[in-house]
Amino acid sequence: MPRAILNAPALLRRREFLSGLFVLALGGFCLLAVGDLEIGTVTEMGPGYVPNAVAWLIVLAGAGMTLAGFWDAAEVEETVHWRPLLVISAAVCVFGLLVDRYGIVLAVVASTYVASFASPITRHRETPYLCVVLAALGAFAFVKGLGLAIPIWPR
Repeated sequence: MPRAILNAPALLRRREFLSGLFVLALGGFCLLAVGDLEIGTVTEMGPGYVPNAVAWLIVLAGAGMTLAGFWDAAEVEETVHWRPLLVISAAVCVFGLLVDRYGIVLAVVASTYVASFASPITRHRETPYLCVVLAALGAFAFVKGLGLAIPIWPR
C-alpha cells in the first residue's frame, strides 16, 4: 500500500484527490436532486432514468479521480488565479442576462467574447470565428435539436 494513502494531511494537499472529492460530492448532490423520480426500465424510461444515470456516472468519475489522487503527487497551488475566475463568472452572467431578451446567438457571441479575456494567451484574431461557430452550434443544438423555448434572435 502506498505511503500516501496513510498520510491524510498530504492527501488533502493533492489536486486530483481534492477534485475527486468535489466531483463525488457533486454526484451525491445530483443523486439527491433526482430524489424519488420514477426511473422506469430501459424500454420504458421514466423521468428520472437519464438524470439518475448521469448522476451515477458523475459519482463514478469522482471515485476514479479520488483514487487517482492517491498516487498523483501534484500539490494544490497556494495562489488563486483571480483573472480567469472573475472573467468566466462574468461571461456566465452576461449569457444569463442576454439570452432571454437578445436570443441565444447574441448571448453566446457576447459571453464567448467576454470569456476570451480569461487567459492572457488568447488569440483575439480567432475569437470572432469561435463566436460564430459556438453561436451556430448552440442555436442548432438547443433550439432546433432539443426544441427548447429559447429565442434565437432578439425579440
